[in-house]
Amino acid sequence: MKAISIAIKNLRELWREPLLLGLLFIFPILLLAFYFIAFSKTNQSLASFLKILILNHDQGFPSTASTVSPAEHLIRLLDEAEYEGSPIFEVSLIENRENAEIDLREHKATLLLIIPEDFSSSIIAAQHGADIQPIELTLVGDPYTDNYAFTRSILDDYIAAFIHQTAGWQENLTLSYEFIPGTGTMSDLDFGIPGLIVFSLMLITMITATTLTREHVNKTLQRIRLTNASSTDLLLGVTMAQMVIAAFTVPFTFGAAWLMGFRAYGSVLLAIVIGLLLSLSVAGLGLICACFSHSDSEAANLSATVGVLLALVSGAMYPMPQAPLFTWGGRVIQVYDFLPPAHAAEAMRRALVLGDTAGDIIYELIMLSILGLIFLAIGIVFYQHFQLRKK
Repeated sequence: MKAISIAIKNLRELWREPLLLGLLFIFPILLLAFYFIAFSKTNQSLASFLKILILNHDQGFPSTASTVSPAEHLIRLLDEAEYEGSPIFEVSLIENRENAEIDLREHKATLLLIIPEDFSSSIIAAQHGADIQPIELTLVGDPYTDNYAFTRSILDDYIAAFIHQTAGWQENLTLSYEFIPGTGTMSDLDFGIPGLIVFSLMLITMITATTLTREHVNKTLQRIRLTNASSTDLLLGVTMAQMVIAAFTVPFTFGAAWLMGFRAYGSVLLAIVIGLLLSLSVAGLGLICACFSHSDSEAANLSATVGVLLALVSGAMYPMPQAPLFTWGGRVIQVYDFLPPAHAAEAMRRALVLGDTAGDIIYELIMLSILGLIFLAIGIVFYQHFQLRKK
């Protein structure tokens, strides 16, 4: 098959370029080393930084002494949640918002959770089948601090799952940050490693773009076409080569992280599958970048910029603020749902850090597949129109 021959040819050419190959594998290791130095030199668990203040305005409901209101139940769950004997949150009840905001500004606390007056009554009404307005919980904090963004990213799912289950709604939400064993001492390093693996995969965009641009500049495309290889063979071969690189990138980066102390609680094989699905989008982005490049340097600069920016704005590296667009099938669809690295990072994090199986992350896997095919199709159409039809 000509596509396989083209894939082997691209891999051989990459092997002969140690600088490009080194950038692909060494740069993520340097970033891993930075994370290791910055976040692993502490005996504190991640939970030590998740300090939550709670202002409870809930009016409760007529109850007996043996009944706990939903608001009290939520506070107790947050306060008692543990990983292997270590608390997830440090919870403090406060009486007024002014003092809480002082603590937030002085970084004595990470986040303020305000429970509204009708919280318990709305939950009880929903349990009895009444139609209620959406329950609004207010989160207050400094959006420019990493601790606030990270705490909120955990707390959002935690509270949403509690409300849905307590109210008796039939939405299946996974409490992935609550009851997975083995993560009691999870650090910032542990949480960041999956994002770094995704970041290293996004660098493959540069390989795709520079390879195709070089083929165009050196007139190699013309020689390939003399062998009766079709444009489909060419683009399929390039895509296959990038998938092979992705299959090696994931275990290589994971191995480097393991040497620095990272331990996975899930399947590395599943992580490789996630990397392969992401490589479809990466190949598509590389094809698009190659359409607008006239030299190796242009291709490298453009594709590296695109790959790094997508990795950053998708939330793969750092938590991003909520950006909801609409609700579909009980799930809030955000801007990040249209960015492949976002799904790859979430799936990788849940697979490696939280130990989730493929069935637990089926939404992320489906979205990665759909977006991968879309990005790849767009890349193929663009490349055929802007490059191949010029010949």
